[in-house]
Amino acid sequence: MGTGRRSLLAAIGVLAVLAALAACSPDPSGDRNATVTTDPVIYPLSLRYHGVDVVADVPYGADPLQRLDVCLPPDSEPDATATPTPTAPATADADARTTGTRPAVMMIHGGSWSHGDKATAAYRSVCQYLASQGFVTFNVDYRLAPTDPFPAGYDDVRRALDWVFRPTTLTTYDVDRERVGLFGGSAGGNLAALLAVTDHDSPTYADGDRIRAVVDLSGPTNLTARSTEADGVSASFQRKQLLYLGCRTYTQCPAAEQASPEYHVTADTPPFFIGHSTDEFIPLWESQEFVSTLRSHDVPVTFVQVQGTAHSIAQLDEAMSKRVVAFLRDRLG
Repeated sequence: MGTGRRSLLAAIGVLAVLAALAACSPDPSGDRNATVTTDPVIYPLSLRYHGVDVVADVPYGADPLQRLDVCLPPDSEPDATATPTPTAPATADADARTTGTRPAVMMIHGGSWSHGDKATAAYRSVCQYLASQGFVTFNVDYRLAPTDPFPAGYDDVRRALDWVFRPTTLTTYDVDRERVGLFGGSAGGNLAALLAVTDHDSPTYADGDRIRAVVDLSGPTNLTARSTEADGVSASFQRKQLLYLGCRTYTQCPAAEQASPEYHVTADTPPFFIGHSTDEFIPLWESQEFVSTLRSHDVPVTFVQVQGTAHSIAQLDEAMSKRVVAFLRDRLG
């Protein structure tokens, strides 16, 4: 091969590497963008989790759906001398005095706010996967629409987060209160994002600085009439949104903006990892506009656009799963 041809191929190779690096490189604000492709396999479902125990159906409230599972990292055991209860009082002073040593993630399942379950194989496997990577993982159920429309599900995940931060919970499961994040997919991504952008207003804790990182996969972020435009969600999903919001139309529905993370971002919002597929049924612009809003408030964002139609945790092939864990480790230590 001639010298000129070798030089040309080398230059092409360098340009390809530079392009790949540029796709994932941080911008001046410390944010990160990437466009990737995924395998059609949910990686956590393909693994076996030796040493990961699941404590099932722990109550965080009185309703039958106010239950959560706790996926424990290997070589960890709950403290049998401290039993968390759904009715134990919590105060800022007590919370500040009590902490464990492990990072934790609270998971919220998807299902269009109307179905889904923490114990389904896919979400259980994600819970176990995060635990296998060292995170105490709280996998939450919540009340569902249309029986319990907004804000019931949101109130439940806030209640669950309050429960996680109770001193007895922190002690029982050895959780470091300074290292707690959220993970949600689809409707769960919406609830995780909404909880994150509003938690600075929490009446329970004075500092309002509980959530340190958020993973949102395909979460709807704008449930207003904007989502009904030509590039919005389908008519069938619009009906699901209205049932969740408890509204008959978008024109007279104050809950639509209240339930949309897009409208509640502040400078106190924690860092986000957002994954969204380019051709899935939740329009890509919802995450794109949410990312823009976050960045306008100087909130760090890792934004991964996934080529194809994979929705929510279906994005979690091996590479994407490792991206999520790397983000959580970076933010939660």
